Amino acid sequence: MITIITGGTGSIRLLRGLNSIIEEEVNIIVNVGDNINLFGVYICPDIDTTLYGLSNKLDIERGWGIKDDTFNFLESRRRISEESWFQVGDKDLATHVRRTNLMENGLNLTEVTDILSKEFGIKHRIIPASNDRIETTIITDDREMHLQEFWVKNKGKPEISDVIYNGIDNAKPAQNVIKSIEEADKIIISPGNPISSIGPTIYIKQIRDALQRTNTKKIVISPIMNNKPISGPAGRMMKAKGYEVSVMGVAEYYKDVMTDIVIDRIDKESISEIERIGKVAHVSDIIMNDRLKEIQLAEEVMKISE
Repeated sequence: MITIITGGTGSIRLLRGLNSIIEEEVNIIVNVGDNINLFGVYICPDIDTTLYGLSNKLDIERGWGIKDDTFNFLESRRRISEESWFQVGDKDLATHVRRTNLMENGLNLTEVTDILSKEFGIKHRIIPASNDRIETTIITDDREMHLQEFWVKNKGKPEISDVIYNGIDNAKPAQNVIKSIEEADKIIISPGNPISSIGPTIYIKQIRDALQRTNTKKIVISPIMNNKPISGPAGRMMKAKGYEVSVMGVAEYYKDVMTDIVIDRIDKESISEIERIGKVAHVSDIIMNDRLKEIQLAEEVMKISE
């Protein structure tokens, strides 16, 4: 059994690669920290990107939403309201409406995600990290804001002094999350932003405890190469949390929940430093800029043995 911890637009590339080479069902634990209520519906960006990416509906150029979508709802909204900064397409909106209706009828997020996965024809099990509300919040010099407000509304421009996960102290893992960790033959942590895309999952106490207990391979794919994030504000967030923006910083961040880390060839000189903290480094080409590269990296990750 393979279990993947994922979140963020970068992670879907690895998921697509793994989906191409793995026949059996995979457990995919997905970040819920960037979920948000807007337009009267409950939006789950990372769950939706996973649904769209694995059903070949994702707008690959944007990295989010549904390909060939229209934005009539949003344009109409803009004419009557300033609160139209979040980019939601018409087809995408249908997913959010479906989810919201199901939840209003008493189903939890895990149950709803199971239904949506079947409707999108996905063979793997997509599991929200928690059914409880966790909100990734950016602390700037003068205020707090939801991650979506920071990244979408404000284009990621405000200075970051801290990142916190509101609600995480009381959050419990969703059903089957702990089981999927305890019974996994291999656990893969995708190359999402460690702080905003993976952190809200691995800092749920019971999930972190389970990751620390298990003796299986726990493989991190670095989202950092040559001392820079591959995309997004990962570097700025790592600095705000006191970590070096480097593959060594990534290894330090994950050191108590990982055994192995996959780094880019350009960072191979860091292997000995990573080994000094008791971890195994594997060198690969980690940039997945086409489907072949996605599959190649997925194959290399799957070759990392017990």
